[in-house]
Amino acid sequence: MHGISFAAYAGRVTVLMGAHDAGKTTVLRMLLGLDIPDSGCISTCGKPYGTSRIPKNVVSAMPEAISLSPYYSAGTYLRWKALWAGTPDPLLDGIIHMTELQNLLTVRLHDLAPIDVLKMRFAIALLPNPKALIMDEPLQTLDRSGTNWICEQIRKQANRGVAVLIASEPDSRLRPITDDVVVLDKGTVVKEGSRGQLWKED
Repeated sequence: MHGISFAAYAGRVTVLMGAHDAGKTTVLRMLLGLDIPDSGCISTCGKPYGTSRIPKNVVSAMPEAISLSPYYSAGTYLRWKALWAGTPDPLLDGIIHMTELQNLLTVRLHDLAPIDVLKMRFAIALLPNPKALIMDEPLQTLDRSGTNWICEQIRKQANRGVAVLIASEPDSRLRPITDDVVVLDKGTVVKEGSRGQLWKED
């Protein structure tokens, strides 16, 4: 990383775009407090965190996989995750309905369809009721149904005032929901601007 500086704003979807070795994942790890930058600081919601761990209710990330026994039911898994995140029951119920999981709570994790696993992963990211949401290559491996669903959910979160930051290689499927683009190349921000300025129609 070389002097990276950019902002992702509340109520907007920002795409951190670059090739597979551009450094996108490293930036996300720093934002989540998993890696510590050698210099500079990371500010979230106006507060610099330095080397301290960022609270879960400030920044949350969508997990890449569901990491628990596949024999747990979806409902048991969500309740366990909600307990860890400190999610009150009314908020958990709202997230379950928002992500269309209400009819899947008794289904074991290993019996879930791929799109339902996607819904579970997204629901887990929402449990802390975060002000900022981070997603790493969220459209990777998704079919059209999964892509349409997650893009709609991402836009809904931005409309609620959440700052959404997505790391991705160039992917035209993200264009309709994107507000701002930050282009990263070999650990350096080379361009930054609105979607209209930096992302032309195919």
